[in-house]
Amino acid sequence: METPSALRSLVLGIVCLLCILTSSADAGAEVQEATVDPDVGKTVVEIVQARGYAIETHQVTTSDRYVLTMYRLPKTYSETQSGSAAAANKPAVHLQHGLLDSSFTFVSNFR
Repeated sequence: METPSALRSLVLGIVCLLCILTSSADAGAEVQEATVDPDVGKTVVEIVQARGYAIETHQVTTSDRYVLTMYRLPKTYSETQSGSAAAANKPAVHLQHGLLDSSFTFVSNFR
């Protein structure tokens, strides 16, 4: 029967061998450059305009003097691209982000 120190040495040797084999397996792997999102560093207005939509920015001051920035997309994509006027009587849609969120949530990864 093997002694505990001999068994410990055997296990340690196997672990070292596995570490060497797994680290050398990726040594010949091709290095790929990471792609960078083209929207990094852009404002909400720049992102929306880059996607082909018309956008308006409005500053609203509340009764407690807090300044809110609100965005409005007055036209659909096709109305913006064709240069036609916005259709009348369209319903308004209000999107409200969460407490620790921003308007960027609604424009990231679209179109």
